[in-house]
This record gives sequence, structure tokens and C-alpha cells, in this order.
Amino acid sequence: MSSPAVRAVAGSLGSARRMLLPSVAVVVLLWMPFGFAMTGLIEEWDLLGLFAEHGTFFYTHLDGPLAAHALRPLMPFSFALAHTLSPDSFVGWHVVTMVALVIKGAAMSWLGWRATGSLAAGMLAGVLTLLYPADTMQLSFRSIHINVAGALALTGALFAVKAFDARRPALSMAFASAGSLLFLWAGLIYEVALTLVALPPAVLFARHGLPRPWTVQRAVAALLWLGAPVAYVAYAIWISRHISSYQGAVTGQGSALRHALSVWPDLFDVGAARALFGGWVDAVRMTARTFQSYTYLASASVALAAVCLLAIAGGSRGRRAGVVPDAQAIGSPTRLVVAGLALMLVGYLPYMTSGAHMVISQRTYLWATPGAVLAWVGMLLLLGRAARPVAAGAAMVLMVLGLGAQLFQFHHYVDLSERQRTLLRAVVENFDGNAPRESLLVLDGTSQIGHTWMFHQDGLRYTLTYLYGRPTGPIEVCRVPSMEWQRWDAFGRPGRCSEDRLGWTLSYPAAAVGPGDMRSSPKPPQHIDARQLVLAPIAADGTAIRLTSSNAWRQQLRESDTIAGRRYRALLEERRHGFVAPMFKDQFPSARLRYDFGDWWSLEVVPSGAGWLEAEWAAKGRGHVSMSWKTSREATLYVPLRPAGGPYMLTGRFVHFANDGVRTGMQVRINGQEVPLTWAEGYFAAPVPAGLLFDGRNELLFESAVDLHYYGRSAMIDWVALDPAR
Repeated sequence: MSSPAVRAVAGSLGSARRMLLPSVAVVVLLWMPFGFAMTGLIEEWDLLGLFAEHGTFFYTHLDGPLAAHALRPLMPFSFALAHTLSPDSFVGWHVVTMVALVIKGAAMSWLGWRATGSLAAGMLAGVLTLLYPADTMQLSFRSIHINVAGALALTGALFAVKAFDARRPALSMAFASAGSLLFLWAGLIYEVALTLVALPPAVLFARHGLPRPWTVQRAVAALLWLGAPVAYVAYAIWISRHISSYQGAVTGQGSALRHALSVWPDLFDVGAARALFGGWVDAVRMTARTFQSYTYLASASVALAAVCLLAIAGGSRGRRAGVVPDAQAIGSPTRLVVAGLALMLVGYLPYMTSGAHMVISQRTYLWATPGAVLAWVGMLLLLGRAARPVAAGAAMVLMVLGLGAQLFQFHHYVDLSERQRTLLRAVVENFDGNAPRESLLVLDGTSQIGHTWMFHQDGLRYTLTYLYGRPTGPIEVCRVPSMEWQRWDAFGRPGRCSEDRLGWTLSYPAAAVGPGDMRSSPKPPQHIDARQLVLAPIAADGTAIRLTSSNAWRQQLRESDTIAGRRYRALLEERRHGFVAPMFKDQFPSARLRYDFGDWWSLEVVPSGAGWLEAEWAAKGRGHVSMSWKTSREATLYVPLRPAGGPYMLTGRFVHFANDGVRTGMQVRINGQEVPLTWAEGYFAAPVPAGLLFDGRNELLFESAVDLHYYGRSAMIDWVALDPAR
């Protein structure tokens, strides 16, 4: 091999290492405070339950358990791969997610470098892709398949650009074929990945301007790249004739396009506003409001900046030595901004077909992120022409804010995982799963189970099926002491539980109606015979209420090599995770409380209490507000507090009332004692006498009438707070 060829290969390998280094640093810094503490939350448990029932499957098919997802035939691939790597824990899930993020960031670094001719700009593009705050689900295992699809799509785009640049037709054909196959693979995992089809031409446009003269080689490369989305569309048309798809159920089939056309201004008011600016506004607020200590954030930011500078310095030395090839032309920042904004809009566009997706920020901005990142990099390059130190400082600020937002999001999902871990441990220690015909009734003293993020209606059954490695019998949940049954009617209202000497009766809520002809008709009640029933009571602190019959089972869990024993020890036993001290305010006791059903868009807080619907989100200026409907006459919230002593003031806000009598009849009791309310529009306030609040768990009870002619609802609350009286 000639000396120039050796230098070219060495340069390519060195360039790849430098592109990987910042992404590796970002992933390591994100995982250090938490370790492998995060577990499954929603669909992850569902998939694991299906794997336990049907065996591990890597793709969907028309007669399989996920036939409705056949438009994404490779959707299970990432989940199945992670499960295969570690069948008794979530270690494999962490590994797959980390590798996918590193590849995604490194590919974006290369594309950014290729678009600008600046190694520093490329590094920044890769780092910001991983830290971009607009989307709130990148780090949850719910999005493991989306991260893998993103890594494949961006790598495919990288190969496509190399195919256009290659000097030899054979090499161009190889790059183009590899890029097209990777891109098709990404689309078969998650079809929205195909919105990145314009990424390679956008990169080339930013670098070179209008298209260069077409050659046969470039025409073949373009056709191969476009062949991936064409092949997927052909497959989607064929498979749609055979299934009722998940996408159709969510978007309403024929009404999807009509909905998108009716709300097209929201592409800019919601999509672009959040993707370009709104996420950063939230990042500023998260970083300012949620951290108790900034020690780790500051240290991690310095470490990340140092890694990026070392990688950039290595690239500069390589270019001077003639080892690292650098493009001759310098890309236009203005063209980069234009191309980035167009890509950003296209990346959000598919979610406009679904109103349900437009009111969340989970997964809906992951595909707008590459375009938004390129736009920001272009704007910083323009700023750098006027004031280079200012541009460098702005880039550092974006990295710090992005790191702060992603750390908080990681903490949010780990906190949900820890709550689930506590509840599962309490259930499993009292239930051995050996009687598939018996019903399990969980008496949840924490009043959390049943929320979407805390084992939705059938989520607990899938989870226990995985933990035991076999299907279980019927599973029901009753919250105590409210006796709320976690089965919903058509309006989302939970039912009621009652016990008698023969067993338990589970009843749906009374019939209710809404405007027009909307109606809820209750199903017949269910009765569970006490002789066919296993109870799993959970105390208010989440620990199991010990049953003498389960002592031997708990010992077996701690010692046996059964599936249940291995998974109990790997997933449910208490242990310390991560290498960093707690850094967030909600990890420390506080003398103040402001309870909201979600402080940050789509990062819902699971309420401990009863009588509330799932959180709904509404736009409020540039931000978003979470609210919840009260659906029972008595609705409770259990909130932690460390009172400072002296009197307190209870304040809050209701945004809607089912009728005028609801507000006038509203009563509030704190730890069993009524406090007098005063009203100003929807805002309320009540003095709380000294000594009424406990150090620990406090009960707030809201009592008001329920209107069966308005969906069976009472009032919609925005927030409630307890502060020392001034």
C-alpha cells in the first residue's frame, strides 16, 4: 500500500475517533450520576411480558402479538436485542441506548463537519444533538427503538454524502448501497426516520450551494438513496390492506390529513417554536429551578468542553501534518441555517396528523432535532464572524443548558423507575405467581398504581409475567383507603372496590353523559371469590405488609436460581446506583410544597392520591400547563413536607368547574381538619393552623359535587401549594 493511501486510512480512522470522543463523553457524563438504575416504565414492560409469553421476537408479522405495529415491522428489534443481551435485567437496555446515542452523535458530528468545513462546528453539532432539550423522551427506554432508528438514519445519511463525494464509481456505489440499506432499516423500525431523507442534500447544499453538475455516479447514488423511502412506501401500501394499524388508530385513518391541514399554523406556532426556542426556555428554567447543587453540572460541563477542545486540537494537528483530510470549500452559515430550518419543519410534520401527539413533547421532537441543531450551528457561525469569543461563549452556554436539562430528564425517569421498583418489590414478596387461575388483588396504600407511568390498566400483568417468566392469573388493583378500582370507563373515571365476607366486588362508575350524545354506560360489576383470591397489600410508604404465608417465598427469592429469583435480585432489591451525590431539590425534604401534575411539558408527575384523571396539557403563552380533572366527590393528594413550624397558607388554582355549584360547595380538609376557603376567580387560599401539618406524608382532601351530566366530573385543578404564612 502506498504512503498516501496509508496516510488516508490513518486519517480516516483518526477522524472517526475524534468524532466519537465528544459523544462518548456526553453519554458517560449523563450516566455517571445514575448508573444503570433506570428500568422499564410503560411499553418496555409490555414487550417483556410478550417475550415471556411468546418467546423473544425481533420483528412483527400479521398473525403475531404485535400485528397492529406491522407498519413498523422491525420495531421490536431494539427491544429484543436489549433483552437478549441481559434477559434478567435492564443492563442490555442501557448498553444498546448508550451505543445508539454515541453513534447518533458521532454521525451528526461528521455531517456537521462536512456541511461547514469546521471541525469545531461538527463537534458542536454532535454534542447538541444528544443534549437538545426540545424532546423529553430521548433517555427513556420507551424510545430505545427511536434512538436506534436515529443512529441508523444518520449513519445512512453519512454514507450517502460520502457516496456523492467519492471519486471512484465502485466506492460510491458501495457507500450509496450501505446508506440506503441503513436508511430503510431505520424506516422499518420507526417510519418517521424517513423525514431525514433530505439530510444529505441539505448538507451538500450548505457546503457547496446549488447542486454541482450531475454525473452518472451521482445520479446512481441519489437513486439508491431515494430507493429506501420508495421501498418503504410500497411496503406500507401493501401491508395497510391487511391490518388495522396502530398509526391509523391514533390518527384516525382518513381524518389524519384533514386534521393536519386544519392545524397547519401549528407547524410554526407549536412545532417550530418548541423545536427552535421553547426547548431552550425550558432548559433554562429546569437548570435554574430543579438543581439543589450545581457541583456536578459545572464539573461535567468543564470536562465536556475539555474533551471537545482536545478532539478539535487533534484534528488541527492532523490537518497540518497532512494526515486528516479537510474539505477545500468552507460552507455557508446562511445556507446551513436555511437548510436546518427546512429539515426541522419536515421532522415535526408527521406528528401534525395526530392531535394526541401534538399535545406532548415525547418523541415528537427527536426528528426535528438534527435540523434545529444545524440551524443553531449556522447562527453561531454567523455570530462568530462578528465576535468569535461571543460565539464560543454562546456555544458553551447551550452545552451547559442542554446537559442540565438532560440530567434532570434522566433523574425524572430514574425517579419513576425507583417508585415502580418499590411497588413491584412489595407485590412480588407477597405473591409467588404459582396459581394462574387465582386472582391477585393489590391493595395499594401509596395510591399510585394505575397511572400511565405507574402500571396502567394491564401494565402490572405484563410486568409480573416477565418477572415470573410465565403468565399470571387476573390482576386487579384497589387504592386504599379511597377504595378506587383501577379500571376506567369511557370517560377515564376509575371504578370502586368493596369487600364482604364472600370476597371483593369491583364496580364501574355510574353512568354519565357529556355534550351531544356522548355517554358512559357502566359494565356489570365483577365479583372475586375470596377462595380464589390472593391479596398483596402495600403500606403507605410502599413496603409490603407482611403476610405470614409468604415468608418462605421471600427467602426463596433471595436465594434461588429460578427466573423469579434472578430477576428479583437484579431488578427489585434495594441498592445504591450511580457515583454522584444527589443534586436535585426534589431529592431533599422541604418546608414548602408546590404540587403540579407536571412542571415540565410531558414530564408528568404521578400523583399519590385518588379521584383524579390523568394530566392534560394546555398551551399558556410560550409554556405549557398541566391540569387534572377531579372525578370523585372526595379526591385526595398525599404530599411530602417537612414543616417549618408555625402557621401555613394553602393556595391553589382551579381552571374549570363542571357547574356553578361545584365551586361554592368546595371543601378542603388537611389531615382530616377542614380549612376555610376564600376565592378570587379560580384561585383559592386557606389558612392552615400551626401543628396541623406532619413531618412526612400529609393528606389534602378536596370534597365537591360531581356532575353526571358533564362527563361525571367536578373541577379541573392546575396547582396547589403549601407555604409558611407571612
